[in-house]
Amino acid sequence: MKESSPGEYSETYNSLDRLSRTMRPLLLTILPFLSILTPISAHPSPSVPKVTIRNGTVRGFHSNVWNQDFFLGIPYAQPPTGKNRFNLPQPIEKKWNREFVATAFGDRCLGIGHSFDLPESEDCLNINVIRPVGCEYHDLPVLVWIHGGGFLASGSSNPPYNMTFQVDQSVKINKPIIAVSFNYRLSAWGMLGSTAMSAAGIDNIGLKDQRMALHWVQENIAAFGGDPKKVTIAGDSAGGASVGIHTLAYGGRDDGLFRAAIMNSGNALYMGKYADMPLLDFLYGQLVDAAGCTGAADTLTCLRELPTATIWPAIQAVTDKFPQQWQYHIDGSFIKERGSISLKRGRFVKVPLLLGSTTDEGTYLTAYGVNTTEELVYAFKMQTNLNLPDDVIATILKDYPDNPVVGSPGGTIERFAPPYGLQYKRLSSIAGDMFNIAGRRLSARAWAERGQDAYSWRFNTIPNGFPREMGATHVSDQAFVFANFLGVGYPGRNYYDVEPPERKARYIQTGLLMSRAIMSFVHDLTPNNHGMPGYPVWPKYEKDDPKNFVFDGNTTSYVEPDTFRTGGMNIFIHQAQEFLH
Repeated sequence: MKESSPGEYSETYNSLDRLSRTMRPLLLTILPFLSILTPISAHPSPSVPKVTIRNGTVRGFHSNVWNQDFFLGIPYAQPPTGKNRFNLPQPIEKKWNREFVATAFGDRCLGIGHSFDLPESEDCLNINVIRPVGCEYHDLPVLVWIHGGGFLASGSSNPPYNMTFQVDQSVKINKPIIAVSFNYRLSAWGMLGSTAMSAAGIDNIGLKDQRMALHWVQENIAAFGGDPKKVTIAGDSAGGASVGIHTLAYGGRDDGLFRAAIMNSGNALYMGKYADMPLLDFLYGQLVDAAGCTGAADTLTCLRELPTATIWPAIQAVTDKFPQQWQYHIDGSFIKERGSISLKRGRFVKVPLLLGSTTDEGTYLTAYGVNTTEELVYAFKMQTNLNLPDDVIATILKDYPDNPVVGSPGGTIERFAPPYGLQYKRLSSIAGDMFNIAGRRLSARAWAERGQDAYSWRFNTIPNGFPREMGATHVSDQAFVFANFLGVGYPGRNYYDVEPPERKARYIQTGLLMSRAIMSFVHDLTPNNHGMPGYPVWPKYEKDDPKNFVFDGNTTSYVEPDTFRTGGMNIFIHQAQEFLH
């Protein structure tokens, strides 16, 4: 297969960009995915793709533009409505009476703060499959992507999660894969819990949705040409944390659901407090009151029988009062213990791991207007809600001095004007390390300590359209991971608004490298078979010689020791493993 050069890619996408620049806003409104546009008049219609899965025949459609087959919105569980609302996902036991038409995305799950105006409903447990066409591929490796969104928002139909480009890149380097994405229940729909629900075995509903989707892949992906023994699970942010949870699930029991894992800006360590039963009962009571079920003999039945139009505003009202409280909890089975303890004791599925974080993970959640150390301590306590002892906080401040450049990769000597605050960079480094980067380091270390292949990255490129003060913030690498050169889902934030041309070329090169390294890992279990010349070998993470591969679109990508801010991150790791369980 002829390899396309970055220059050829640039010209191809520039041509597409010139043709679609005036139409792009309309197209992005009409279609969730620009990639599925097919010029029917220019090409003969291919045969309609059909597959037979456990529940019957599925009919998809073919894209001539990308030479890919799409099967969208396939149910992987019964609708979680009626008696199935606030219940574990239920398998579809019956066969369909007629073929299922899988030519449009299913509804995403109801969420708080969705970014795009796309269909959503309670009936949202659906899955998508994209496969390449035109080559004699059999038993293809499979990439299953779990979307992020803080377990509150987002969905597999969101434009930035377009997996078309990843499949295309896999074909370009002759390492074809099949891509899968799905929806799972969010906010209270997926995280509601109580003492009574737990006694009935109803825990961590949204995560159990994910688990059922992974079982669906095992049962059905062979019909699409995928190999169920070559599945890699991946995700970003809450999706990356979800991947971490699945590697630790049931005490690290290997159920054969995946052979590799990718954690992007989320990992196997959860630094915060898990929801406990008093909190779950409190939130449950708040929802019962808000929904008008207080006097019901069986409050759960009452919640299940309410119309969506009644209970959804009640969930939103409780969320407004207690933001970020809908979260998973230790149930003693699926989540047996804190992730920090599982990592310390080696209780995780032993598969190759690829994981990464951005340079400035913390800027997306850092409070503005922090100008003094006292204000920083107050903001830190309010932001973390961990009740750390004062002596621990004092030690943290020593390891993160009031100097934005000390120990910070990509650090800057400048301080930022209002509204950011004089200690914005300091607080964002503390927050980013605590909630993400320390967990990335600990997860990589835990894998390495037990002889498992782990590859770690740091993303150090500020995407076009992002404020410079935000730096390479949380999940800012998303368009690069997905090889999203057209900027689908990012109005004003795509490669082709980048100036000057030299910078644009570096961004394209970095996107090709990053996406192809990931496809190489999915296909070969190593990121080094990406076919991009001129880059150093991405080394395995070693306990005594930890290294990151740095994706830097500003200069060139390189390898670095993973030793920055060691003192501070060791504090967070120690706190997680010794005191917060």
